[in-house]
Amino acid sequence: MKPSPEGTEHAAVGTDYSRQRMREAVAAIMANARHIRINWPRLEEVARLIPISIASNWIETYRDTDEHYQHNLPPLPIDLTELDLLQWAVVSGSQGWLIWQRQPDASVVPFTVHVEGVKYVGGAGLEACHARALRHGKNILDPHVLMNYTIQDVEDHYRDELTGQVTLQLLHERLARFRAVGRALLKYDGHFLSVLKRADGHLYRPDGHGLIQLLQTDFGEVFDDWPMAKRAYVLVNSLVERRKVKPFSPEINGLLVFHDYADVEAGADYYRPLWFIRVGIFDISDEFKDKLRKRELLTPGGEIEQEFRAFTVQVIRELGARIGTWPDSLGAIALESHGHPYLRCRRCRVGISDDELPCPYRPVCKATWEDRELMDCAWPLALTTDY
Repeated sequence: MKPSPEGTEHAAVGTDYSRQRMREAVAAIMANARHIRINWPRLEEVARLIPISIASNWIETYRDTDEHYQHNLPPLPIDLTELDLLQWAVVSGSQGWLIWQRQPDASVVPFTVHVEGVKYVGGAGLEACHARALRHGKNILDPHVLMNYTIQDVEDHYRDELTGQVTLQLLHERLARFRAVGRALLKYDGHFLSVLKRADGHLYRPDGHGLIQLLQTDFGEVFDDWPMAKRAYVLVNSLVERRKVKPFSPEINGLLVFHDYADVEAGADYYRPLWFIRVGIFDISDEFKDKLRKRELLTPGGEIEQEFRAFTVQVIRELGARIGTWPDSLGAIALESHGHPYLRCRRCRVGISDDELPCPYRPVCKATWEDRELMDCAWPLALTTDY
């Protein structure tokens, strides 16, 4: 969604994408919402349980499962130089969306792929495919290679080695984004480091050259998702978290210490709202619930989609403020709010035992105790390149 003054169309520039405009746009969506309301008492109950869950270190259980959860931060599935790590962040970020697939029975599951003898479920499979391409001589970190990618290259890139099939969706759109990120990088001498230098440690700048703003404009064909800017924020957060775990050189570290990092957001994706719906932080309309139970596609940019994404941004902020100081609490709340729906909620069912699927939120879970139809709900489905 391009910001425009007084409803007119114009060629957007960096100054159009200010933090204030982002906040105003998200607030307007929530103010006029028809399908979602925040259940504030339930939010407080969940917030009290989050530190207990985080302290249990439950995610470790899933590091060696097919999800390989958080194995890519760090290490990546391939050794890279510092400059290549920056390239990887933007190239991988161009592909980090719609990571689910339909089954023959119309059910939905995370993207599943076998790469170099290993089964991957979910986002780790994308990373494995990128690493395989590099190991097989396809240098996707070179913008010239990206600009010359073909649909056959994309199919080979994401092909399952066990079945020979490609189940990832919207391959032509993925091709377009591979090429677009190549074109955008060439504006900066082919290196994402030059983009970081332009931003100079800011997400937003009065002159429109903050990193979020540059991703919305110079990389607009790849990251244009306003006002949510999900993948732009995910890219920023991935670099910040990587710097914390394993520092870069002083020059790069300095560019990744953002002076306005308090203005960062978590990604408004499709897993987080599933958790908020199941536990009851989101009270949703019957229309929305019916679509989730039937696995119906939502309209990208439509009313329901905009609402669940806007409220997701807000609720992550609210939870983060209750478990710590923003943005220091972002890493923990982002992981918890994505990990639970991805690893636990999609496996849950009414009557499941704590031994089979432990969950600290079960005592306050609306789907378990109050509205069991919510247990039938899948994550919100939309054929979109935004998340």
